Amino acid sequence: MIKIVPDPPASTSTLAVTLEKPFGTVDSNGLPMFTVRAGIPADDALAHATLLIECAEATAWDVVDNLHLNDKSLVLGLIQQLESAQALIAAVMDQPSPR
Repeated sequence: MIKIVPDPPASTSTLAVTLEKPFGTVDSNGLPMFTVRAGIPADDALAHATLLIECAEATAWDVVDNLHLNDKSLVLGLIQQLESAQALIAAVMDQPSPR
């Protein structure tokens, strides 16, 4: 029998999966309190990273309103770095940048 429609590809994602990656504060035994789980599809991890960066950017914009001139420059630099990271993630995910 000849199939009219071929089988779908094994995976819809062209990206890899995450490795286990500890981060953040360590406990009294020197072990990290947080870890990125291994095996998360990279596109899901990148999508979540984008949300985290958007939250960090919103927080930074709120902080700018309450700072002095030199401090504002530092936070505005941080915002530019966050926007750059968002653009890189969007480029990897082949999606439009949020702005």
